[in-house]
Amino acid sequence: MAIALSIGQSTMGQVQTGRIVGTVTDPQRSAVADAAVTVVETRTNQSVTVKANERGDYVVTPLNPGIYRVTVASQGFQRAVVNVVEVQVGQSARVDVELKIGEMSSTIEVVSTAPLLDSESGTLGHVVTNTQIVDLPLNGRSFYELARLMPGAALLPGGGNLLRIRANYISGTAISGVRGSQTTFLMDGVDVTDHHQGGSLIQTSVDALQEFKVQQSAYSSEFSHAGGVLNATTKSGTNELHGGLFEFLRNDKLDARGFFSPEREVLKRNQFGGTLGGPILIPRVLDGRNKAFFFAGYEGMRERQGLVFNNIVPTAAMKSGDFSKIANRIYDPLTRQPFPDNVIPAARISQQAAYFSRFIPDPNTASGTFAWAPARQLDTDQVTLRFDESLTGKHKLFARYSYHNQRQNEPNAFPALGYAPLRTLGQNVVASLASSLTTNFLNEFRFNYLPNSINLEAYLQGKDFYQDAGIKGFEETARPGVGGSFPDFNWSGYASMAGSAFDQRPKTQSLKAYEWTDNVTWIKGRSIVKFGTKIRRWQPLFTDSKQYQGLWTFNGFATQNSASPARTGDAIADYVLGLPRQVQRAFPADVFGGQGNYYHFYLQDDLKVNGRLTLNLGLRYEYSPWLAGYRGQLGTFDPRSSKPIIIGSESGQIDLGAQFAGPSAYALFKDFIQTSRQAGLPITITQPDKEQLAPRFGLAWRPFGEKTVVRGGYGIFFENENTPWLTSFSARRSPLRRLPRSARPTRRCTSDATITGTSACSVSSQRTRSSRSTTWETGGCSSIARMRSTILRQVQEAFRPGGLTPLSGALPFFRRTPPRPITRFS
Repeated sequence: MAIALSIGQSTMGQVQTGRIVGTVTDPQRSAVADAAVTVVETRTNQSVTVKANERGDYVVTPLNPGIYRVTVASQGFQRAVVNVVEVQVGQSARVDVELKIGEMSSTIEVVSTAPLLDSESGTLGHVVTNTQIVDLPLNGRSFYELARLMPGAALLPGGGNLLRIRANYISGTAISGVRGSQTTFLMDGVDVTDHHQGGSLIQTSVDALQEFKVQQSAYSSEFSHAGGVLNATTKSGTNELHGGLFEFLRNDKLDARGFFSPEREVLKRNQFGGTLGGPILIPRVLDGRNKAFFFAGYEGMRERQGLVFNNIVPTAAMKSGDFSKIANRIYDPLTRQPFPDNVIPAARISQQAAYFSRFIPDPNTASGTFAWAPARQLDTDQVTLRFDESLTGKHKLFARYSYHNQRQNEPNAFPALGYAPLRTLGQNVVASLASSLTTNFLNEFRFNYLPNSINLEAYLQGKDFYQDAGIKGFEETARPGVGGSFPDFNWSGYASMAGSAFDQRPKTQSLKAYEWTDNVTWIKGRSIVKFGTKIRRWQPLFTDSKQYQGLWTFNGFATQNSASPARTGDAIADYVLGLPRQVQRAFPADVFGGQGNYYHFYLQDDLKVNGRLTLNLGLRYEYSPWLAGYRGQLGTFDPRSSKPIIIGSESGQIDLGAQFAGPSAYALFKDFIQTSRQAGLPITITQPDKEQLAPRFGLAWRPFGEKTVVRGGYGIFFENENTPWLTSFSARRSPLRRLPRSARPTRRCTSDATITGTSACSVSSQRTRSSRSTTWETGGCSSIARMRSTILRQVQEAFRPGGLTPLSGALPFFRRTPPRPITRFS
């Protein structure tokens, strides 16, 4: 006796977890109402039972990725059992069952191969399973890298700080033509995206991952942002105790010496760890089989990676003033005559230059360069802990804790400067409660806490080198608790000596996100209605020194022949004489950043019009205001006002303690300053965009039965700017911060680097619109011809009434104020 069965695997579904949908019919293809459908997860033996409606349709949701057994029973029909139904992340797996007349005591076991067609959704997406993740060669064991292999993904050069100081950084991957920084990263249904620079703030070991899915354009209104969605799920425990250990080793024993390296570079890399999962068994307290489960995973890495430095440095004689071996003539800047024999007298050598010269190595190669191959030290630890429990037949609890700790010591090109430590700590706490309030009304609540911190120290941080060298002008730059650090030196024609590594160390980042989401699923007739909200609080704080220890530039200008500069002068000669071309210094290390609350709402209806056509109808509203400055630090400049400097403040008072330079700057410019409240502006300075309404539409149509599916979709998506743009858009940070920005020194000598003057502050429009991406797509899939053709077109545009706005989101000034002197500033 045979049973007709159709299983359509929606490998491109629209949900974060998964669901099984289907229709129960009799041999005449009539609906079997009130049929009992029981779905059992084979690894944990947990079950869910629902009833088919009057049309024979049923829905079982939410389901974690896994293998399920579906049993269908109804009075007067034989019981049907489908033993192997795979549900993937974000998938709506269709299981249509045709019952045969007979006794319920008779059971028919069905084994069928599912056609790989998407019959429920117009969304494009691709699932990568744990088997593929573990078995494929994966350099670095970062499963997110596999997203770059998906159709529609383009590998672009990454930006930002490329040092490996973060849990993950792949913002160079653009999906469906949208900026890579707009890609959303979900793990177990919660947002772990780094909204500061793009990428993910947390990642887990590939052995702790169940699978992940790359969802592309025109997806459900449940999802935000304009880019793709990487939707990952971690493993959970089962009724059986399972575990494993692994170790990967690479070293330099079989490597050859690099062509430019004086010796073979060091390489010692060990990746190790293990996983363990099963039921929670506490004697006489808890027998967790079929009910409560745990999973734990750990991965560590210890790497010593050799780096090759081969730099042009001055000789010991040159640092002592002897330039007789170089071709260029050295001129005395006081007399404009050449130094005899190209040798600077000892009495003319700057004591400051002599102090810092001991940190410059002498050449050690035949070509006159200094070469060495130190080892970068990188240690990483990852921990994943997961807990699942079925509290009752209607309530399921899930919790996860993820930990990522990374420690890196970066060597300097000059050995005397040693190593600069970099530290990253990322954590993620997730809790979820799924409740079946009725047979057709379900609710899922999630809480997500995502803290992340980064600390970068400068080379030789903590010592006041300027005091020891006898250099004035930097006394006020040392912020309590930060201390001094080694300055930066640039010499034209020679390698630079960078105490700050030229990325503005010391600096820190503290990123915190709190997220509350609630999703309701209502199954009514032909519709699967889902609606919900997401509230997210985002607080990025930074400590950034901005070269507060100074950047000294020497280019040979002082020792040139001013009448005929060709083949005269030398940057090291300028340095030995203590005559820099330029000295730069910025504000002292200070805390800045912002905080803001985002409110998102959505409504989604997956409507089954008939047996061959399903429509996905959605609407989303997002309220994502600009960040408010930390302790009122954001500001702007309005030349039309009698008090043009505007500082963010809700109370009308300015927090002068928020910045180290605040009190002195306020004393100078208090007559020109007003608060945002006094100016009639919000504390964010920039007005929020309240028109972020995003419709979504998709369809899946089977015009010729089960073997051909036509899909299509349309949607509007909003591109929220990352933190660097949010905190700088309205004012490039507060004017109080900009006042002590770097400038030229009053005296061109190393003994006195007193800074005068200030730098400019750029401002932008106070009215903005969030950039938006409008996407439409059409495609088809035929299993008969075994071919798939997809036409995908991406149109990005930023709308405003009457035309387009730039993707930066700024509304142009239509009535510009004619250029004129600003009162009391000209």
